[in-house]
Amino acid sequence: MVERSLTYLDSIKLNSLKGFGEKRYSTLKKNNLSSITDLIRFYPRKHIDRSKIKLINQIVPSDSEKEVTMIGTIADVSVFTTKSRLRITTLSIKDNTGSVKAKWFGPQYIESRFKEGEDVAISGKPDIKKTGSIEFKNPTIEKFADFDDLNETGSLIPIYPKVEGISGSIIRKAIKNALTIIDTANDEFLPGIDDMLSNSVLKNNSLINRTQSFKSIHFPKTKEEYQNAKKRLALDEFIYLRSIFENLKSEFKNKNKGPKYNFDKLAIKTFVSSLPFKLTNSQVEAYKEILGDLENDYPMKRLLQGDVGSGKTVVAAISIFAVIKSGYQVAFMAPTEVLAEQHLNSLIKFLRETDIQINFLTSSVKNRIDVMANITEGTPGLYIGTHALIQDKIHFTNLGLVIIDEQQRFGVDQRKKLISDIEVIPDQLVMTATPIPRTTALSIYGDLDISSINELPPGRKKIISHLYSGLKEDNQKVYEKCLKHLEDKSQIFVVCPYIEESDTNDIQAAEKVYLEYSKKFVNYNVVLLHGKMPYEDKEKIMNEMQNGTIDILISTVVIEVGIDIANATLMVIESAERFGLNQLHQLRGRVGRGEKQSECIFHITNKKSLKTISEDGVMRLRAISSMSDGFKLSEIDLEIRGEGKVTGKSQSGRSDLKIADLRYDYDLLVQSKKIHDGIKSKETSSQVFEEAKLLFPKYFEADGTT
Repeated sequence: MVERSLTYLDSIKLNSLKGFGEKRYSTLKKNNLSSITDLIRFYPRKHIDRSKIKLINQIVPSDSEKEVTMIGTIADVSVFTTKSRLRITTLSIKDNTGSVKAKWFGPQYIESRFKEGEDVAISGKPDIKKTGSIEFKNPTIEKFADFDDLNETGSLIPIYPKVEGISGSIIRKAIKNALTIIDTANDEFLPGIDDMLSNSVLKNNSLINRTQSFKSIHFPKTKEEYQNAKKRLALDEFIYLRSIFENLKSEFKNKNKGPKYNFDKLAIKTFVSSLPFKLTNSQVEAYKEILGDLENDYPMKRLLQGDVGSGKTVVAAISIFAVIKSGYQVAFMAPTEVLAEQHLNSLIKFLRETDIQINFLTSSVKNRIDVMANITEGTPGLYIGTHALIQDKIHFTNLGLVIIDEQQRFGVDQRKKLISDIEVIPDQLVMTATPIPRTTALSIYGDLDISSINELPPGRKKIISHLYSGLKEDNQKVYEKCLKHLEDKSQIFVVCPYIEESDTNDIQAAEKVYLEYSKKFVNYNVVLLHGKMPYEDKEKIMNEMQNGTIDILISTVVIEVGIDIANATLMVIESAERFGLNQLHQLRGRVGRGEKQSECIFHITNKKSLKTISEDGVMRLRAISSMSDGFKLSEIDLEIRGEGKVTGKSQSGRSDLKIADLRYDYDLLVQSKKIHDGIKSKETSSQVFEEAKLLFPKYFEADGTT
């Protein structure tokens, strides 16, 4: 029997299909479409229901409660901005029976994507005026060219991503041809693609087979049929990821030996008991998971994630104590000198009563030679630093544990450099204060074990959040809040997105805000801090802030992570609409570290209100001002931004999953693990892995993602 996996179908190139000469084939290859596999996985962006398509004169008042679709030609494009700066874009669309208006509110930039004379399809609820005119508000819109095959497409018409130089009708015909080949090119008794799931698994999980899923994802007869296909193909993608992760983990464990520790468990218990506060339950669980990993023969690869102020550093301190007391070195790497110094101060406090040697190495420290000598000689101890720890001249000879904070800020090559040329691979603990949605974490970090700290230390007060517009009366409220906190002998952070004013936008620049606050609060010490300053100047300012000699610190996002000022009780974020949701949450977490009640103001750009901000921007601001749970906010952020590249380094935008969606398919993600773990056949496991390598090649590129 001929092999019928997706790997085999990838060997059948599109120039073998009828109607695909070399010129057309060359165009498709430029768009990453070269084989049968590529083509059948070129999924539609959406389907248009033919049953809902109406001529304009067929639209009646009862249609206003349901979605209808009309096809027509753009007759006019206009843009109008109201006095409140609300942008309204209007398209006049006509067919042979009449015309309608389609309006979009907000900065959608419809006019740049659609021009007069283009054929489009719009879908939405029509608003029929008393005069008989018809208006669509914020409808979905698609270019509707090249549909000469409408009579062949069935009741649900697939709309595909644009392929430059290839019409939509040609794409549809090619996919139909490919699906026919799948059905007929193999054994007549077993047509279609080999299914990696057994009949019993399909039945027990209410799944359709793969061949049917590819047919129905493109040309479904009903919406239910489409949803069944989407479910099956999304599940397959998660199974592929699971296969990749399991193979990567297995390969890593088999190839590499980890350090051998001789933990003094009584000493560890005593150290934990000596801490000046009681650990939360999730902190206890996290450090026990880490110590359990450290005792394995193979190197640990674990992600420790926790919300702002959740206490990740003390969990790291317990791990540090255990490893160093076993005679090894620990490297703790942070992305900036400010953050590295913050960790240094925190760990000195936690390890004060121990005899552990703590070393600090950045580009500016004076005792670099002594620290480098200790590293080379293998002297047990803690080595905290920045990228200076991975310079060519530095060679760890007794490295047991590598801790990387805010790991997403380091490049892959930087992280790998710490453990290169070492026979015994050190254990690795990466930390992030940006809570990652469980769905994303399971996918992006599938080759890591994950520990989450989802509790805040007892007694920590919730930060009160406010959302203020840039209108005059709200600006005054901001100043009044500032004065109240200053009179209470507290300090204030004011954060701005840019250093200098731009001629192309109205963003509140840090320098301008500094001047404004200096004039408003002449009796207080107002200081400006930004990333372009020399390190010595930044360090001096942060020390003064720490010592309480600065009342108001005007800053760029240089303070996003790592700044811990107990007396800072107010955070004002200017131009809050310009920040991402997680970034807003990180900034807010710079206050609320002491016993006093803290507040955070999300301040919209001067002379602006929510009406002038994009829909996504409004969602972000309303979420952040009403919610303080970082993990819940991360789920909302995932919903707004998209899940990022699963196999790459990007943390936003659509992922390279073609049909699975981490925002909505968590149940399928869980189901995929159960199904994958239940695959016992070596032949099936091999097929799954080979297809995974074909469909997710980035995992196997020499870019360090593995």
